[in-house]
Amino acid sequence: MLDAANMQRLVDMQHRSYRLLKWVSQAVTSQFIRFDTAHQYTTLPEATEPWMVDHYSNLPVDARPDRQDLKAFSHFFSTYLSNSFDLVAKPGKQRYSPGAHCFCPMCSWFVEAPHLKTKKVDSRAKRRAQTMRVNVMAGWAAERHRSVPDSVLEGLLKQRSTFVDASLAAYGVDLMERELAIANGPAVLALWRGFAWNELGSPNPRFQLSAAAIMDAQSRLLESVVNGAHS
Repeated sequence: MLDAANMQRLVDMQHRSYRLLKWVSQAVTSQFIRFDTAHQYTTLPEATEPWMVDHYSNLPVDARPDRQDLKAFSHFFSTYLSNSFDLVAKPGKQRYSPGAHCFCPMCSWFVEAPHLKTKKVDSRAKRRAQTMRVNVMAGWAAERHRSVPDSVLEGLLKQRSTFVDASLAAYGVDLMERELAIANGPAVLALWRGFAWNELGSPNPRFQLSAAAIMDAQSRLLESVVNGAHS
């Protein structure tokens, strides 16, 4: 089960880490930070933490974590490039990798485009996101000593309201994993679109993630799961 106080802390961490990622991207664009340096610090939690300690006072105030949260924040921040974005040096025209040794998303780039690009959500990511929704529902049912077949849970997820709530709840679980440096990849972006986008597949410009929204979704989802177990 999700804890309201912890979820509030994690949502604040999510907001701050996103602001920091945008700041790093802009710093690369202005050549304030070299790309290889940004690459290192945004992919390796063990490198991110000492960098943040050394430059703590220089970080944007609205992107700066509390000092006691530096380790968790470093873990969280490093997962962004695995989950939702690619930081690319010169994207756009020609695929390139230093020394032609690696063409992973972090070691290859394109020419003349924004440094921060949203990852593509493919069918594999969508399937993984659906599994995450089912898993959180099944886990909570088990905590209530109820066994609900996956087929029943899949059926519940066909209802738009349940789908949205399950996406929020699974995202909340993912937030807890991210502070441990566990990245679930683009499936997390698929979860995000499950509650922050409308049914037509467009972003809801007025949506803003909050701990209250996640906790409310948990309550409604629990009720749906319990009712589904009896149907």
